[in-house]
Amino acid sequence: MTSKRINKILAIASLVLASSVDAADLPTGEPNLRAELDRLSMPSDVAVGKDNQVYVVDGGNHQVAVFDAKGTKVSALGTMGSDEGQFLSPLGIGASGKGEVWVADKGNNRLVMFDASGRYKRTFALEADGEDVVPIDVAVGPNEREIFVTDNANHKVVVFSSKGKFLRSWGGEGEDNGQFRYPATLDVDGAGNVYVVDVINARVQKFDSVGTHLLTIGKLGGKPGNFYRPKGVAVDGAGRVYVSDSFLGVVQVFDAAGEFLYVIGEEGTATVFDTPVGLAASGERLYVSQMLAGKVVVLEPQVPPPPPPVEEAAE
Repeated sequence: MTSKRINKILAIASLVLASSVDAADLPTGEPNLRAELDRLSMPSDVAVGKDNQVYVVDGGNHQVAVFDAKGTKVSALGTMGSDEGQFLSPLGIGASGKGEVWVADKGNNRLVMFDASGRYKRTFALEADGEDVVPIDVAVGPNEREIFVTDNANHKVVVFSSKGKFLRSWGGEGEDNGQFRYPATLDVDGAGNVYVVDVINARVQKFDSVGTHLLTIGKLGGKPGNFYRPKGVAVDGAGRVYVSDSFLGVVQVFDAAGEFLYVIGEEGTATVFDTPVGLAASGERLYVSQMLAGKVVVLEPQVPPPPPPVEEAAE
């Protein structure tokens, strides 16, 4: 490793450590724990489908684990391989309102789709603008006719029809608004806006459905509202945006305008995460996949009260 590379790593580490704050200084949420979905191997992402079934990418086992609304494992989708309905190091997952489940099968450079009953339906290889797409995550648009994919190799978001036809893409490698450096997970809200975790740029970018940049949340740092290694994003029905940081081990919560609200998982609180990565928000619940812990926790976030007003000192 070159001295220039080492100095850059040390500079980043110093920035994070110098920016960190104690849990007592942060507005923290203490969520209610509803379930733990465990005995998983390297779970990287989670999605909630029809009838509140929970789908977890069980990457170490090259399959998708399926749990019912109570947290009981009921089945698994796929096995290791490259045939129909199989996976090779899957990473991301998305579900439609009709219960269709889409899996980003990274090792095979393709998407695999199952119906609401868990039956394999179809597979399509991914290509856009003459380039092979390396899928990291997948999300279904609200019209259920468009499928959004993060392309890690080409630093883009790529949109396909539900039949596999390439529709459009945006991005490219860089640090400007609308560019990415290794985009990871993404989520689509009810209005069709797309939220993309831009990992190396340490931020989340929000776009409309055709790729117009609308908002940037965060930057590199350890202070509230900033990130070191953001990995997961989810948007709930109230417009709150949840972002996991696998290095800092927390989930930060923002309002619809991108303003920091509070943090879940800070050291010294009841809820502590081990490498939080993929997220899903459904109803009143937040689902957090913890890769190294081998489990997904199901939480009901409790919004903390606002801090008391600061009294002015008497003259």
